[in-house]
Amino acid sequence: MYNGKGGVIMNCVIYGEEKFLMERKMNSLKKKFQIKDEDMNMMTYWCNETPMKTIIEDALTPPFLTEYKMIVLRNPYFLTTLKQKDVSNEDIDMLMDYLSHDNPTTIFVIYHDQKNFDERKKIVKQLRKIVRFYDIDKVDYHQLYKTTHQAFQKRNCEIEDDALELFLSRMPNDLLEISQEVNKICLYSNHITRETIDVMVSKKLEENVFELTKAILNKETAKSIQIYKDLKINNEEPIKLIVLIANSLRLLYQVKLLDRKGYNDQEIGKMLSLNPYRLRYIRQDGKEFEISELLEKLDELSQLDVDIKTGKIDRFKGLELFLIRMGGIH
Repeated sequence: MYNGKGGVIMNCVIYGEEKFLMERKMNSLKKKFQIKDEDMNMMTYWCNETPMKTIIEDALTPPFLTEYKMIVLRNPYFLTTLKQKDVSNEDIDMLMDYLSHDNPTTIFVIYHDQKNFDERKKIVKQLRKIVRFYDIDKVDYHQLYKTTHQAFQKRNCEIEDDALELFLSRMPNDLLEISQEVNKICLYSNHITRETIDVMVSKKLEENVFELTKAILNKETAKSIQIYKDLKINNEEPIKLIVLIANSLRLLYQVKLLDRKGYNDQEIGKMLSLNPYRLRYIRQDGKEFEISELLEKLDELSQLDVDIKTGKIDRFKGLELFLIRMGGIH
């Protein structure tokens, strides 16, 4: 981390959405400059809570009994597309004046874990010229698979391939959340199977709804009623469930249609913003259903939604009758 004059660049921006890698970068900076919380040589400020003058004054103050200190500035909303009035033009000028001159004893870090900087703003353009930017994006799914597998191995855990795929299908594309979940699972067992994942990793609402949708399409009335009752216990609203069932049907329809047009998994995943591990299950489960059948169910759900919203039928009773009717019971 050097400037063009042979000196160390003390000001940087850590920016992106992958919090795990962002925290790793922050920790590497702390380690490099021997920043330790117990030495009281690190301060974190939130833009919307502390006056900019106070932050800059602290940055200009020499460290106490240590060689370096670190100032971390969070919530820099004035750099984003959000409309904020917390930072005045005078505050911005003060910050930019400070960042234009490296303080040899202060590591000044602007930290933002959302990808919403407004690149059209003059201040963002200037920042990219005068400070070191660490743009940290989400890892792709191939990297995610490899990194997650390595995380299990580092904890002396063996995970079967199908268990790893099920695990990733239930997790967001977020290394921090995945790391926390891996820690929990490895405390439970050092040999991870699909059954382990089923026990330890909660199904997302969308996965439960997809199971409900499959039960509807397979005319498994008892199963669909049971899944609905479980969702009802969790206070899931019928209107919300109707929308989610429709989304599942629409997703099955879109995957089958794109597959029929010759698109591969990578292309379909990108077009529909789908986790490839979830896409694999959707493609597999959708094989036995016809496009016409999916469209027919979508029409019936649409009519049910109208009937509920116009007061023709109670929302709970309406969804239950729909599930029974789909099972062929009259």
